[in-house]
Parts: sequence; C-alpha cells; structure tokens
Amino acid sequence: MPHGMSWHDYNESLVERGRIIFDLGFASSWKSELKSMNKHKVGRPFDFPESYIEFLTFMKVGFDAPYRLIEGATEALSEYISFIKNICFTQIRRRMIRLMKGKKPAEIIGAVNDGKEPVTVVVDSTGLTTTNRGSYIEDKWRKEKRKFLKLHILADKKTGKIAGFRVTSEHTGDAKKFVPLVKEASKKNKISKIYGDTSYDARRNFNLLDELEIEPAIKIRKNARTLSRGSPLRREETVLMKRLCLEGWKKLKDYGKRWMAEIVFSSFKRVLGEAIRSRKFLCQKAEASLKVMLYNKFISV
Repeated sequence: MPHGMSWHDYNESLVERGRIIFDLGFASSWKSELKSMNKHKVGRPFDFPESYIEFLTFMKVGFDAPYRLIEGATEALSEYISFIKNICFTQIRRRMIRLMKGKKPAEIIGAVNDGKEPVTVVVDSTGLTTTNRGSYIEDKWRKEKRKFLKLHILADKKTGKIAGFRVTSEHTGDAKKFVPLVKEASKKNKISKIYGDTSYDARRNFNLLDELEIEPAIKIRKNARTLSRGSPLRREETVLMKRLCLEGWKKLKDYGKRWMAEIVFSSFKRVLGEAIRSRKFLCQKAEASLKVMLYNKFISV
C-alpha cells in the first residue's frame, strides 16, 4: 500500500484499476470510429477501431498475458457482442505496433498536472528483462549475458506520475537521454527542480537546465574541477558542493527525495511486472510504452 494512503482508498484504487483495464467503452463508438478511420482508407478497410485495440493491449500488459490468451478473450467477447469479430494474435500484435508507431512519449502520457503549477521531477533509469529464463538456467547453459531494455523516466516527486520517458537498448547511457527527456517534459510541465545521480553529471545537461531556469540537484562527480569549461551552472554547483561537503550539499538540496525514482520503479514493476514478452525490439518498445501509459492511468485514480 502506498505511503500515506488509507486501506479504504487503496482498495478503491485497486477496484478502479480493474475498471480501467476492462473498460468496454469501445463498444458504444465502434461503428462511428470505424467509419471515420475508413473514410479515406486505401485498400482493405479496418475491421477493428483503435479504441478496441487499445482495450486489448491494456489487457495484455495489465494482466501480463500472451497474445494467444488475448485472442481467446476476444472469441469469448464475440459470443456476447454480435458486431465483434474474431481477431488473431498476429493481427493484435501488428495493430499494437501501429497504435504506438509515430507517437511521441509526450503524446502517450500527457502532462502530470494542469501545467500551471511547477513540478519537481526525478530522473533515473531501470532495466526491463526480455526473457523469463531463470538465473540458474542462464548461468548453467547460456554463455551470453541476459539482454534487457532500459526505461529512462522523469517522475513527478509529489505524485509519482511519469512525466517523460524513453525506451532504449541496454547500451544507451543515462546522460544521453537527459536532454530529450527534459526538453519534451518542459513543454507540457513547468519544471522547477530536477534530481539526478552522478550519471547525469554532464555540461550539456547543466547548460539545458540553466537555459530553462531549472534548479539542479544532480550529484557532481568527486573529481570535478571548479573550472567553468563552457558550463557556468555546473561550476557553481561544483563550488557549492566542495564548500559544503557532500553531506551539507545533500541537506541543502534535499537530495534524499531522489529516491522517489526507486519508489516509482518498485511500484511500476510490482503492478505491471518487469518482464517484456515481445521478442522484436519494435514490439518490446511498444509494449514498454503501453506499460507506462497504463501505469499513469493507474496513478491518476
């Protein structure tokens, strides 16, 4: 149960999560949505509206179910809702990719609030496994290391809602995604302060924060010099840390709040799991993005 939430509120939030996943609202707009989608469609018309595909994909990631199980669920639905046709698991997968293709992360998650009040965010990354093999089997029989996806996030310190994200391969460094994350999130949210660990200590990152007038709470590397070298803000932070020492700097910046990222990752993986069932990277990226979208919907209730 989340800190500060009563058991009654927690139980109600779990019930609401079930309503979010099993929302049958697509049935009321099925015909009108299909008519709009097929208006200028060349070739074979669509048989299934986007809202129905979103419903199926939310079922998949919400219950961590394989595509074939979802196909079976659609067959059961078609027995009670006459206009729903059967859809094979390969078509579900293709439509899921099409649903997410071309969408920017900001379009998927939106703003964390009304965009008027400033937010404090935490930046971090975590791994999502792409295999369900046990560690013993892998250590015993597999020579290569287990591969995983990397989920980079900006999380609202107050609510835990994800304000920005990127899904990359395991080889992408954290600092590389800092600039696009902050730039995109700042378009829909007024960011006042950002927390980050040493992996985000880079001049270009501090220069962006200086440009956007965002207070940095990023831990500077121990061997950092007090020379400007093209980043005045980083120099100021370095001087401040050396003058106050690490513990004094942490107290001044309230650096302990950076652990909100770990709470978000723990909640994310507990609710939606840390395994990605898809095998191809494009499908994995779409599945991870849907997990983020569904997680934010859960947090909003």
